[in-house]
Amino acid sequence: MSQMLFAFRWYMVVQLFGLAALPLCVRLFRRLPDRGYGVSKPLGLLLAGWAFWLTTTFGWTRNTAGGIMVALAAVASAGVLLHLGQRIGKSTIAPVGPPIAPVGPQSDGPGGWLGENWHIIAATEGVFLLAFVAWCLVRAHMPRILTAGGEKWMEIAFLRAILRSDTFPPHDPWLSGFAISYYYLGYVIVAMVTRLAAVPPAIAFNLGIAALFALACTGAFSLMYNLVCGVGALNPRGPRRPLGFSLGFSLLGPLMVAVMGNLEGLLEVLHARGVGPAWFWQWLDVRSLNVAPPVLAEGSWVPPRFMWWWQASRVLHDYTPWGAEQEVIDEFPAFSFILGDMHPHVLALPFVLLALALALNVYGKGSREYGVGSNRGGVGGLDWWEVLVYALCLGGLGFLNTWDFPVYLFVVLAAYALGCSLSAGTLRNTQHETHALRVSRFTFHVSRFTFVALQAGLLFAVLLLGGIFLYLPFWVGFQSQAGGILVNLFNATRLPQFLVMFGPLAFIAAAFVVDSAARRGVRARDVGRWTLAVLLVVLAALTLVVGLFAALVWLGVISPQGPAAYLAAWLQGGPIPGLEGVPDARALISRSLLLRLVNPWTALGLVALIIMVVLVLGRELNAPPQPPPSERGGGESAPASSVGAGGGGEAGGMRYFVLLLFATGALLTLGVEYVYLRDHFGVRMNTVFKFYFQAWVMWAVAGAYAVADFARRDARWSRAVVAIAACLIAGGLVYPLLAIPTRAREYGGPPTLDGAAYLAEVYPEDYAAITWLNEHVSGAPVILESPGDRFRAYVYEGRVSAHTGLPTLLGWGGHEHQWRGDYEEPGRREPDIETLYTSVNPAEVSILLDRYGISYVYVGPLERARYPAPGLTKFGGLMDVVYDTGSVTIYHRAMNNEQ
Repeated sequence: MSQMLFAFRWYMVVQLFGLAALPLCVRLFRRLPDRGYGVSKPLGLLLAGWAFWLTTTFGWTRNTAGGIMVALAAVASAGVLLHLGQRIGKSTIAPVGPPIAPVGPQSDGPGGWLGENWHIIAATEGVFLLAFVAWCLVRAHMPRILTAGGEKWMEIAFLRAILRSDTFPPHDPWLSGFAISYYYLGYVIVAMVTRLAAVPPAIAFNLGIAALFALACTGAFSLMYNLVCGVGALNPRGPRRPLGFSLGFSLLGPLMVAVMGNLEGLLEVLHARGVGPAWFWQWLDVRSLNVAPPVLAEGSWVPPRFMWWWQASRVLHDYTPWGAEQEVIDEFPAFSFILGDMHPHVLALPFVLLALALALNVYGKGSREYGVGSNRGGVGGLDWWEVLVYALCLGGLGFLNTWDFPVYLFVVLAAYALGCSLSAGTLRNTQHETHALRVSRFTFHVSRFTFVALQAGLLFAVLLLGGIFLYLPFWVGFQSQAGGILVNLFNATRLPQFLVMFGPLAFIAAAFVVDSAARRGVRARDVGRWTLAVLLVVLAALTLVVGLFAALVWLGVISPQGPAAYLAAWLQGGPIPGLEGVPDARALISRSLLLRLVNPWTALGLVALIIMVVLVLGRELNAPPQPPPSERGGGESAPASSVGAGGGGEAGGMRYFVLLLFATGALLTLGVEYVYLRDHFGVRMNTVFKFYFQAWVMWAVAGAYAVADFARRDARWSRAVVAIAACLIAGGLVYPLLAIPTRAREYGGPPTLDGAAYLAEVYPEDYAAITWLNEHVSGAPVILESPGDRFRAYVYEGRVSAHTGLPTLLGWGGHEHQWRGDYEEPGRREPDIETLYTSVNPAEVSILLDRYGISYVYVGPLERARYPAPGLTKFGGLMDVVYDTGSVTIYHRAMNNEQ
């Protein structure tokens, strides 16, 4: 069948999920200008995915197309019933009191709104279609599902295993007898679309990445449109932007979130050409670029190094005290899409943008027009059904990419608290202030803070507990390698490398925050004083924690194991574990700590940015009311976005929501300067990876709005900011413009969306056998194949289970170690697998075949090269031969539980 037809069916099925959620979406986001239309598809996919997963987990439905349609019908019915209930309520409840001016779009139902706002619907669908088609073409030129350069074999293994599982939780394809111990909801969602569209999984893999890219672009476009037009939602009496302005600048959202890269691509071009002296590149110290460039006349504008584009995700360069390099991952969306990994952080990206839309929505909820506590029977201004949807969406992030749940729960709560605080009003200063007025104002502030804190605390508890409870079957069986929080003692992110990673976004963030601070009269000396104070407090707190930990180790309260073993050895003057062969280890560690202290510049800048945001918001809470635009004088100050959510100014508080995003991104990037999550890698690699990725998303959304905000002003300073930002964005676009054709040349084959097609050329024997298994074996019987044992990963072993979804005894051992936090079960299986393939004792082998419920044994080129021939041929006396081409033989024996 034509792959174009597969792509069309995929596109239509994704549209089906969006249509199912549209009635609910229009009601949920009724205060946003686009009614949430741009995130209706992620909302439909997430809600239907949750319903399908839950009902299949409890056995109420099966993992079939019918079960998916039941979930879709439930989502659509919920939205329709909610809409009908609202109409009935309006017709039966008599209004009390004076009429209230309507807020936002006038048509409350989906039908009326769709007809009145066809332009934003057409623009949103145009962005989705264009992005989907464009990335289908990109994936067709780099389609391979490879073992290295990502984790694609793990991802196709999960996708195929879910498609083979009759019930949930799905079986682990690389550890038979166990369920997947990973955040796998994203794979369930892709599997739903795969089944309904009837697309082969190897093609669905690339179509899924194209759809994720399109959904991310659409979500970013929707957020930008709502931010640029947000005055119409939060303040219906404020002026609206022209349609062309709103739609045009909304395109900055997808450009900066999903398309733009960091500045490493530009540096690659300059280095390849020979621009810059050798000392500069050595000082910058980005791996692979920290060598002398070629002579200018002999250089090339296109980087010639193989896989040069990979280095953009490894800009940060950490070292141990004794000079050994440490891996640090700093991915961003464009890199992830070009790499083509269907990993959880990519799967979660559309739903992360959905969470930001929810945050913007609840930010508007807190504005004065709606009355913070006016809802009937809800929490924090949300009706109970809205609370349920919020908990489902935020809790779903924990199942999609666990790191994201606490991050976006914080964003939603902070947005709600900020919206309430900015709209609650205040008692203003007067020229001749009495003691009674000062007491009244103090009492008012305390009561307002208490009210907002209680509301936010209640909302936090409900969303946290609800988000966990709604996905409780997942959390009950979830295992993790996380082992607590460690202090980052040695590696401060160098400011030049931080700017290579975030240069365009950091400049825009700094310009916008400084501009906002200047407009609110925030003084530089106040920022400096508070920044220094915060840094000293952080250092004092870390010193106190480390000192207390050292004291407890010294007193024997904490046993000298793990990190405590290093500290105990240091305190006792003994050799430091693992560094016995390093001369002057103590001196090197002391020197590294000193260098850490004298390199605070990245942290200093981030703290200063956060302090400015806090001071701006603090001044806004106590600022005198702004006169209407018609009463203000001319100049740039007239259209300034300098009023709160309940004010009458132009931006209606959008500026402060954007400041919240900038501050949250700064908090995420600041956090890894001092702490990181302990895992099997023992360094801050994964923490930087996860936090930087989300910081990029927030800064890109906020930065797109900031550029639009500066562009609408007629002032020299604003024009200069826009010009510099445009140059930096252009520098960031160098990366995708060169990386995409480079990746395509590395593939070099004919365009195809079939990610497994290359196996037919490289491993034709295995490819033919895997195809036979997919066509003739149903269900999930256990198959034995050669494993990637001894913690191995990114290897060819595990290829049968990966490309069929059939569970095997052990696939990539290194990944099982990460997923489960220990290597006990894989370690027990390794000698048994060796015995199965090498023993010639039929009784011994039969016992193991029964113990693990093995139905199929795969003997291919890998197994013949690894194990002795007598051990392989003995299977002929124990099992039936069902497939034999000479190079590949598949043995089978019927099991009682086999379908």
